[in-house]
Amino acid sequence: MISFSWSWHKHHLYEHPESLVMDVESTLRLRKIRHLDLAPLVCVEADSSLDDVVVAMKSQHVGCVLVTENHKLAGIFTERDLVTKVIGSAVEYSRKVQEFMTPRPTTLHPEDSVADAIQLMDDGGYRDVPLVDEEGRLLGRLEVSNIIDFLAENFPQEVLSLPPRPNQNFAEPDGA
Repeated sequence: MISFSWSWHKHHLYEHPESLVMDVESTLRLRKIRHLDLAPLVCVEADSSLDDVVVAMKSQHVGCVLVTENHKLAGIFTERDLVTKVIGSAVEYSRKVQEFMTPRPTTLHPEDSVADAIQLMDDGGYRDVPLVDEEGRLLGRLEVSNIIDFLAENFPQEVLSLPPRPNQNFAEPDGA
């Protein structure tokens, strides 16, 4: 029988934080987006009015809608689009969402790794990324909170034990 000493493990993490990083990193590279609990998929047609889209976002409690045209992903309309392109401008809310959406958004596939998703979202500053299959059919939506939930559920001790800065080392463990 293998015995595990948490105090040794905790000390080891402070002395060798790279071992933790490797475990988390390899898991993120192996786990696929399809393993995550995904955000609800809320779609609107490209000819929907801004008013209808804002009502849909509010009633569904989502920060974005995926815009479709002929059953294909045409764009994404986010809270950021609403704030930067609509609010504060003399815009009629009867206008079509396709005039204000971000066309041809960057997408991911369910077989992409969680690490790929994190990298893409970080590089692009995305909070939401549509998921499509090989033929470009819309399958779902990944939001940053799905990633956060995944990390918290799969690495609770690691997330709580990490220093605020990755290369930060403490002379001794903090706390009682």
